[in-house]
Amino acid sequence: MDDNSTISIKDLIQLYLQHLWVLIISLIVGGGAAYAYTHFLVAPEYSSHISMYVQTYIGITDENSYNDISKSKQLINTYIQVLKDDAVMESVGKALSKQFDSSVISDSFSVSNGNIRPSSLASCIAISSVTDTSAITISATTKNAELSAAVCNELCKQANSFAQKAIGVGEIKSIDTAKIYPSPVGPNKTKNAALGGIGLMMISAFIIFIIDFFDNTIKSTEALSKKYGKAILGEIDELPESKNKKENEEKFSLLRDDIPFNVVESFKSLRTNISFAISTSEKKAFIISSSNPDEGKSTTAANIAVTMADEGQNVLIIDADMRKPVQHKIFSVKNERGLSSVLSKMNGINECIQKTSKEKLSVMTSGPIPPNPSELLCSPRTAGMLEELSSQYDVIIIDSPPVNVVSDTLNLSQNVAGMLTVVRSGYTTDEDIRNLVSKSEMAHMEMLGFVLNRIKRKSGVMYGKKYRYNYYNSYKTYGENSKMKAESKG
Repeated sequence: MDDNSTISIKDLIQLYLQHLWVLIISLIVGGGAAYAYTHFLVAPEYSSHISMYVQTYIGITDENSYNDISKSKQLINTYIQVLKDDAVMESVGKALSKQFDSSVISDSFSVSNGNIRPSSLASCIAISSVTDTSAITISATTKNAELSAAVCNELCKQANSFAQKAIGVGEIKSIDTAKIYPSPVGPNKTKNAALGGIGLMMISAFIIFIIDFFDNTIKSTEALSKKYGKAILGEIDELPESKNKKENEEKFSLLRDDIPFNVVESFKSLRTNISFAISTSEKKAFIISSSNPDEGKSTTAANIAVTMADEGQNVLIIDADMRKPVQHKIFSVKNERGLSSVLSKMNGINECIQKTSKEKLSVMTSGPIPPNPSELLCSPRTAGMLEELSSQYDVIIIDSPPVNVVSDTLNLSQNVAGMLTVVRSGYTTDEDIRNLVSKSEMAHMEMLGFVLNRIKRKSGVMYGKKYRYNYYNSYKTYGENSKMKAESKG
């Protein structure tokens, strides 16, 4: 995120729409994992219950009966607290240990010195009063149906004696015994699956937010322009990337016929904006560079050269990246001699210029990799070469090394109209741009503007994307039909 940016609800919605597939997968995986854990690893639980009634002395008259019930209600809370006491739990635990095997006991309770811990037994028991009555309901849940019923019955059996010792008033009675219910009451697999899915999805959402919050890569042309006060000359969509680097260099080249129409139009628009940007300068040469490697500056330079040549301008592209040259691969020409050959006076200028498949486009490759690229570029020979070439070409495009890696590019500041900076969306960081701008200002390099490259179009705008492609294709078809009609008339 930018330093002074704020987060709105709209931003959050867009963020989560962009990562909707992650949230959906998290929901499915979390729900499935919770369901599987509950089904295979959590033992089923069985419950039983019994009701008891609190009463005092029952008189003969109706009035005495009414008073007995009222007094019984007052005693209920006291009785409940007595039944939860550790002494009661310990007594019930000893009775249960005599009725069941130790393995059954240890499956449901914590055992110490052969005895059930009172706290463990109490955690399996729920005691509550029935509203507006003098009744108490006791329920027990364990991993054994018979054990659950036995807990209720044993507690009911001993309740009265402990109540008499503690209170000395009233009496607790039960009508029936607790029954054994063979159907498990838990765990709730559906509920656990829902909680697991929602929980993992919320964790994923939080991680997505944190990653985005601390992500300082450039994704927005608006933020880029506003922060650095430079024009955005173009936006180029991302194309599918191959694992083979050579294939990528060829795949993104406009020399191919299968490049999407919207990408072609983006470069044509970029060409127009560049023409306006350099129109006020007397120099015909301009630089295309980037902050770091792998941001697409060489391919962008080649494609701009192609579109300018298609417009009818006489264009020369120079590969000044003498450490990692690429242009000879893009245009499928030899790199036996080139820029390094000219600057080292091994060959003449015209000897190092090669024609490409485009009629108006020529290329000067990097030539053999020299041991001192920076010294060659800042030599007086460079200025003389560009001045001579300016008399032969309408536009000279220089593909130079990344600014933040080496100083080669900035050595050309006095010989060019300016520098176009390629920024890779979601890759170039704020710090990268700050360093580039700072170095450019120190070298008095005129910055023409930015190109945001390899923009990822998100799934949240699929309809708009579909409409845009249809819109472009309609114009493309219209243009092709018009051309055919003109040719037929001719």
